[in-house]
Parts: sequence; structure tokens; C-alpha cells
Amino acid sequence: MKMRINKYLSLCGVASRRASDEFIKEKRISVNGQILENPGMEVDENDEICVDGKPVYPPKRTKVLLFHKPPGCVCSVKDPQGRCTVYDYLPPGYHSLKYIGRLDLQSRGLLLFTDDGDLLYKLTHPKFEIPRSYLVWTTRQLTRSDATKITKGIDLGDGETGHAEAIYFEDGFVEMVLSEGKNREIRRMLEAVGYEIRDLKRITYAGITLGDLAAGDFRELTPAEEKKLREACKK
Repeated sequence: MKMRINKYLSLCGVASRRASDEFIKEKRISVNGQILENPGMEVDENDEICVDGKPVYPPKRTKVLLFHKPPGCVCSVKDPQGRCTVYDYLPPGYHSLKYIGRLDLQSRGLLLFTDDGDLLYKLTHPKFEIPRSYLVWTTRQLTRSDATKITKGIDLGDGETGHAEAIYFEDGFVEMVLSEGKNREIRRMLEAVGYEIRDLKRITYAGITLGDLAAGDFRELTPAEEKKLREACKK
């Protein structure tokens, strides 16, 4: 998008618009190799803007993508077994984004992607205790006594303990809320108390909800959703 040069310089953090006008008068600004003479010139990201011979750039806009992962696709850039990956559902322009908290092969539901490394770290590191919710269907109904064992903490083997923050009983399934992202944690916890999962669907992550987004579809978060996501990371 074209914009006046002083606004562009302000976005780049060079100086205020008024101070940028002074830089132009002092012939310190060049556009595509030519000293700028016209203070009203409009430029965009395709132009090379330099201040005192050094290029300047506006801050990169980060992206956060919401994707409804179908079962049967892998959270990986490439799969050595040739299976479908989550990136096969995304246009090439999104392939540089990293997924946040993988879902295993047969699990489905909400999967976030971002190119913001700091946000990715905060949303996945256990110390930030980011809540995420899952709907879980088992081959037999989970008992309340076994649910209590899981909420208190259960041995997963290999020196790991898993636990759910809360378990809510629904008609034919349960909703489990976790605050960590151990590998296959829900499946391992349920297997530890003798249950097999028929279906598992993540529906929220850090307050962001899957909603009615169809399987295989995606969208970028709204500014309000992205703000909510970042607020969840403030510990």
C-alpha cells in the first residue's frame, strides 16, 4: 500500500513525521538509489528507502493462523512415510509459519500457526500454563473416580507425570482442560487408567476457540483474538 514518505519513515522508527520532513530537506533520504527531493512522494514496501545510505524497513507484521486439523494428517513440514501433512491444506504463503502445540495423527481440531517465535515459545512452554481444552470420546465411559486420579496427577512412565486441570462430563464424552503440552498426554493418561480413545478434538487454546470452522479450513486471527492470545502469555 502506497503511503507518504514521512509516514513510511515514521513506521520504520526513523523519526516522527515532522522530523522525517527535516531529514528530507537535509537530503539524507534516498529512494531506489536517488536522493529524495519531493517530500510528498509516496512509497511502499517494494521501494528501497535509505537514511544516510542505510536501508530501513517497517516492522514485520506477524501472523497467527487458526486451522481446523482433520484426522489423518501429520503435524510436520514433510513426512518420510509420504502421508498428508497439515501444510498440504495451507497455501504456499503460509508455509513459513510454525504450528503451536502439535496434534497427533488421528487427533483433530484447533491448531494455531505463527511466525512469531516469542509467541510460539510462550504458548508452548509449561511455565506459562496455557490452558487448552479437548473433547474426548473413549471406548467406555470414563468413571468419576478415574477422572479424579487424572486431575490429581498420574504416572505416565519415563519419569513423567500427567494431569488435567479439570474434567467435565458431557453426554457420551468428556471435556478435559490441560495446561501443559506433553507428547500424547491425554492418550497416555487415559491408557494409564485402562481406557482407549475413539476420538479426540481440541476446541480451545489460550482462550481462542475453534468455533464452526470446518475441517481443513483456516483463517487468520482477528486483531482482538490476537490480543487475547498475547494477554494469555503474560505471567
